[in-house]
Amino acid sequence: MEKFTILGLGWLGYPLSKKLKNQFHIKASVRSQERILDFKDDVNSNYEVFVLNENNLENLEFLLETDYLFVNYPPSKFDDYLTFLDKIYSHEKIRKIKKIFFISSTSIYPDLNEEFTEDYEIKEPKTKIVFDAEQTIKDRTDYIFRVSGLMGYNRIAGKYYSGKEVKDSNAVVNFIHRDDVINAVEFFIKNELENGIYNLVAPNYPTKKEIYSLNCEKLNINLPIFKENNNLKTRKIIGKKLLDKGFKYDYNNPLEFS
Repeated sequence: MEKFTILGLGWLGYPLSKKLKNQFHIKASVRSQERILDFKDDVNSNYEVFVLNENNLENLEFLLETDYLFVNYPPSKFDDYLTFLDKIYSHEKIRKIKKIFFISSTSIYPDLNEEFTEDYEIKEPKTKIVFDAEQTIKDRTDYIFRVSGLMGYNRIAGKYYSGKEVKDSNAVVNFIHRDDVINAVEFFIKNELENGIYNLVAPNYPTKKEIYSLNCEKLNINLPIFKENNNLKTRKIIGKKLLDKGFKYDYNNPLEFS
C-alpha cells in the first residue's frame, strides 16, 4: 500500500485523511502530544499520527518516507513559518516523493479591482507571508493550490457578521467548499497533470450581501448591516486552469454550500 503523509491534521487535513485512508497508509502530523489524543479512535497499523512542530522535528524523517506529501500549515500558527518550511523542504527525502501538494492561499493576490489567474505576476501581494512561503517551496513542490476562502460544514459565510457592519456589500466573494479541495487532491493523484500553481475557487461569485443574507436567514440570526461603496473593488479569483484539466466541482455556487 502506498503512503500518504499529511502535515497538518486540521480542519482540512483530517477529512482528507478519512477520504484517503482506504487507499493509502496514512501518516499525519499534529503540533502537540495532546492533539494526538483527538485521533485515538483513528489510529491503527495503517493510520499513524506524530508530533511535528518548530521545536520538535524528530519525526520528520519518518513522515517524509512517503509516496505523497500534503503540506497545510497556516502561517499564523508559527513563530518562524518560513524557516520551518525550509527545514521540511531541505530534507533529503523530499526528492524521492512522487507528488507534493502545498496549500497556499488566494490572499497572495493584491487587493486590486481586477481578475486574477495563476499567470498574474505578483509584485505587491496582499499577504506577504503567503508570497514568501511560495517562494520558499515553489521549486520543490509539484502542485501549489491557491485556495480561496474555505467554507462548508461549520464554516458558514456571514455567520460572524451577524449584526455587524459589512463594507463593500456588493463585492463578489471568492469561496470554495472544503469537499472540493479534497476532491481536487484526489483528482491530481489519479491524473498525470502538469506541475504548477492552481487557483481553487468555486466558479460562481455571489456578492457578500447575497450570501451573508441567505446564511443569516437560514440560521435565524440578525442580518449584517450592509454598506455600499461607490469605489467598489471587485477582486475576482479565476480558476479556469483547473476546470480546463477536466476537474468538476461538486459545489459550483457558494449560495448552495452546506
